[in-house]
Amino acid sequence: MEVERPLLLTPGPTILHRSVREALAGPQLSHDSPEFLEVLGRLPGMVRKVVRSDSARVALVTGSGTLGMEMAMASLLSREDRVLVLESGYFGSRLAEIARMYAGSVDVLSAPPGRLVPADSYRAALETGRYRAVAVTHVDTATGLEWPLEDLARASRDAGSILLVDGVSSVGGARLEMDRLGVGVLVTSSQKCLAAPPGVALIAVSEEAARGLRDSGSLYMDLRRWIEVSESPGRYLSTPAVNLFVALERALEIVLEEGMEARWARHESNASFLRDEMSRRGMRAIAEAPSPTVSVFDLAPLGIDALWLRRELYERRGVWTGIGVGPNKSRHIRVGHMGNVSRAHLEFFLGALDEALAGRARGRRRPRIK
Repeated sequence: MEVERPLLLTPGPTILHRSVREALAGPQLSHDSPEFLEVLGRLPGMVRKVVRSDSARVALVTGSGTLGMEMAMASLLSREDRVLVLESGYFGSRLAEIARMYAGSVDVLSAPPGRLVPADSYRAALETGRYRAVAVTHVDTATGLEWPLEDLARASRDAGSILLVDGVSSVGGARLEMDRLGVGVLVTSSQKCLAAPPGVALIAVSEEAARGLRDSGSLYMDLRRWIEVSESPGRYLSTPAVNLFVALERALEIVLEEGMEARWARHESNASFLRDEMSRRGMRAIAEAPSPTVSVFDLAPLGIDALWLRRELYERRGVWTGIGVGPNKSRHIRVGHMGNVSRAHLEFFLGALDEALAGRARGRRRPRIK
């Protein structure tokens, strides 16, 4: 198979469709031009279709998913509020770190990386009725864990708490139906499962949660202002990254042309295929509940250094993967199978992997790619 190099199989950014790249490279539009205002006018409705909501308020902001999470907390929380954070990996810890900047009290229920916090633990905490919000990372790319949201959403709703979901690595690839679940705030970004270039934070807020948004104490991070600007093209707050928004619209068109059910099924199928193939090679996913968008494999039992393997994959075949986070940098390989990644891409990766491991066994390496 001929693949474009580098072949991005990271937890984001991911492969861009040619038409998305063409949209990004189009003529520079003014932020207040009729053409761009039409793009802005279409985007909120497209986002609602992706997150399965009929009425969510939508904000689109130039910036990262981390900015989106901080905007949500800055506009939702005050020093009088308590927040419950479920943490089972690096990005869950980040949620707690952000929450502490804005809430008066943050309780963290932790599980070992790649493991779920027991449902009894968060139900018991929520039964106290003390929490304005519950925050969770839907897919943590440090471990490949997917958090099952159904029971947590029900428990949060019963407790009168707003469920805030970090969907940066799940929206557009893992099943997430905002209205059905009752998610209060959902944050994602452009460069993961939506397969657009990095640089746009997307925030969907239920009507009920939107009524409770507060003054963030910031101009740029005020979610209420950005909802008004995003849903009323022509209102000005700051100049967005115009061409990124144009490329995002094309990426969302591709997502919706495929259809959410078909897209979720494709992600699940590709994830299962990859994990089965890696297991046959002695590499097992570390997550208790593996996600359909990214898989993390422990190489240490095989005596393989992840930094060496990533270099080999790139130099031999132009495949670029993720490596472990923090102390697992040399131990874990993280393979993204989100967005436009296909079965053929994964088969190409497996061929490159087999070649690298065979070369390791022979004690030889091939020259770098040109």
